[in-house]
Amino acid sequence: MKQLLPLLLLLLVGCSKNDSVDPITERSSYLVSNASSVGKWRLTSLKSGTTNLALTATQSGYVKRYTTDNKFSDTDGLVGTWSMPTADQLVEVFTNFSSGVSVTQVYKINSVTATQLNLTYTVNGTELTAIYTATL
Repeated sequence: MKQLLPLLLLLLVGCSKNDSVDPITERSSYLVSNASSVGKWRLTSLKSGTTNLALTATQSGYVKRYTTDNKFSDTDGLVGTWSMPTADQLVEVFTNFSSGVSVTQVYKINSVTATQLNLTYTVNGTELTAIYTATL
């Protein structure tokens, strides 16, 4: 019995370990491997402040894709890199088509799960909230 006591204590201590996931790691994981399993997100809702905006046909077909090597692309033809400096911030860097200038777009992550991505950002002084759904 005395020989089993150290083993039992080791098992108890080992099992009580907190396996919490870092919020940035968890959110990044959802971003690149969502319910569609390929990190693709289709725009399903757009708001200006609290006003729901009707999506155009083009906006309804808009898709973003985020990959594990920190690259992103979208159906507008943008290609760039992404980072998540904090659990509530997504940063995309890409080259503007017409000017060739590097653009940094910062989003506030309101939420991200395996099925939904909710981002807020500012365009020309107007705050927009975009909701995306995981898609194939």
